[in-house]
Amino acid sequence: MREDQAGVLNQLLSSLDAVPEEIIALTAYGVGAIIALWCWWRLMRRLPATFGAISWLVVFAILVTPTVSEGPNASVAPAIFGLLFGVLTKDSPLIWSNLSLILFVIGLGLLIGYCWSKYTTNKSMRSI
Repeated sequence: MREDQAGVLNQLLSSLDAVPEEIIALTAYGVGAIIALWCWWRLMRRLPATFGAISWLVVFAILVTPTVSEGPNASVAPAIFGLLFGVLTKDSPLIWSNLSLILFVIGLGLLIGYCWSKYTTNKSMRSI
């Protein structure tokens, strides 16, 4: 029985060798980010709506904002890794570029959230 299972595992691993490394990394990163955001949403549901939405937006920006780092897999890494690498190496331009990207995504999300809140408030007032 174990030999059959080992054969299935070998076939699975050999089929994964045909898939490019970047696709596997992006898929794992995307699924991991979705799971983390879903878990955070489940935790923040118990808090007031405004605080929960803002904290979810901050976690989203930290996890999903792309980096401006160099290297073959730089486009896969989130900006928080570039920010931490910049802090560890004391590279000021890297710190500020990654921090500004994260803050830009947070600001854009807050602006869209504000507009959406006003839209839903006006929509509910018109229906009354």
